[in-house]
Amino acid sequence: MLSIVPKGYPMSESKDPSVVDLVDANVPADQGLAALGLLMQLAGNVFAALVALVAFSVVFAMRGSGGTGAMYGFLVLGLSIGRSLMQRSAGATLLYGDPNVAGARMRGVERYIVFGLIQSLLVGGVLKLKFGLSPQGAIGMIAALALWPAVLAGLLALPRFKKFRTDLPVTEDKGFEGASILMTVLGLCGVIGTGTFLFMVFQLPGKALQQGSMVIMALCLVLLVVRSIIHVHAGITGLQTTSVDRSVELANRYANFGVISSFCGGGALLLFVMSSAVSVMGLVIVCAICWVLIAWPMIIRRFFSDRQFADLMAGDHAPVHRRAPDAGLTWLGWLLIAQAVLTMSALLPGIFMGAASHHARSISDLDPTSMFGLLAAVGVRSVWWTVGLVGLQAWSGFELVRMSAQSRVIATVYGAVAVAVTIYTNLPLLQSMRHGLGRDMASQAISFGPLALALVIPIATVILVNRKIAPVAQARFRVKE
Repeated sequence: MLSIVPKGYPMSESKDPSVVDLVDANVPADQGLAALGLLMQLAGNVFAALVALVAFSVVFAMRGSGGTGAMYGFLVLGLSIGRSLMQRSAGATLLYGDPNVAGARMRGVERYIVFGLIQSLLVGGVLKLKFGLSPQGAIGMIAALALWPAVLAGLLALPRFKKFRTDLPVTEDKGFEGASILMTVLGLCGVIGTGTFLFMVFQLPGKALQQGSMVIMALCLVLLVVRSIIHVHAGITGLQTTSVDRSVELANRYANFGVISSFCGGGALLLFVMSSAVSVMGLVIVCAICWVLIAWPMIIRRFFSDRQFADLMAGDHAPVHRRAPDAGLTWLGWLLIAQAVLTMSALLPGIFMGAASHHARSISDLDPTSMFGLLAAVGVRSVWWTVGLVGLQAWSGFELVRMSAQSRVIATVYGAVAVAVTIYTNLPLLQSMRHGLGRDMASQAISFGPLALALVIPIATVILVNRKIAPVAQARFRVKE
């Protein structure tokens, strides 16, 4: 018998425990929050490693000559490292819970939001009062640092996310299809990034390539390119298959190779540092790179293994695996939101310091205060092009998280507009590359690499939201003869 619930009827009052209370149609049981957990773990590890590297650089630059300014500088760096580690812990707690406190999935995220806002105010105040940063610059830094905690606070305050404060359900497909989307997009970024560095190495003069240190560097980059290709293959295969075992097998293969390649790459970099000039700072850089390289494989391994182990422990009572109603697109939405916030955070200091009104005709004309804009791949035109694009990206990501009726259309429009705006803002660069074709290929690779990375997410978004999804099962009526 088929029962129809009228619109507005409180679904939560159903006595059937198997009924999932969905806010909107086509959304998974966890509203894609598992993606937020993975992304927060990745960002926490990466930023903690980078800030720790900066801290060690400051220590070796001072050479024991620090004073009060050094103390406040270490305070800023220490708060930043603590915030990054707290973000990593919050992502893990969201996914796996707190072993010490039952039913507190959101507690880590809530602590991170409070600490992140306090850290933003303290860092901006210290930079203004102790390091002479202008009021506009201090406000820009506070806004940049506080943006992600503020966005998280606003999103998680929505009714659709409040019910997950104590527990986070596992989606119909265990989140494997959404994880495959993240692996595909991030793997493509890895292929382009490492491939660009490898191309630059091969453009060096023949004598330089014959040196042992450069041979080691080239082998290290080749290993990283292979790792990224395995990463992409695991992601694409995960999107094409509905087999849990196959998805877990490919994810574990990437994780195993990723861990091995991280240590091998770290060893190669260590040999490179030792062959040139052994320094403590060089060792610190190698450790930071290894930290960044090993973070994502370990995160992916734990995610897939944890959910497969839960099914093995449940035995015959394990829930039936089936495709999630969103086909993993809520994970893509969280990725778009996170990347939009990161880009906007990079732009805000320059905007508040007046870089927004700066119109450069070439990269060499850019004002030093717009270095954050370079990090955000602004191009060589007005920064407001990128600000508008970031707003459109965040909107499309939010619509995908909601899986609204117009989400695919908005995401497609975002992808097309992002490609057009990125090409337009970098058109002078492309023209200079065309006129200088065949000359100084290494410098052209440096310019083309960030441009290609900026195009990965928009193009992937258009393809992913418009891909044809084969149904897992099909119901048919058969007339009894």
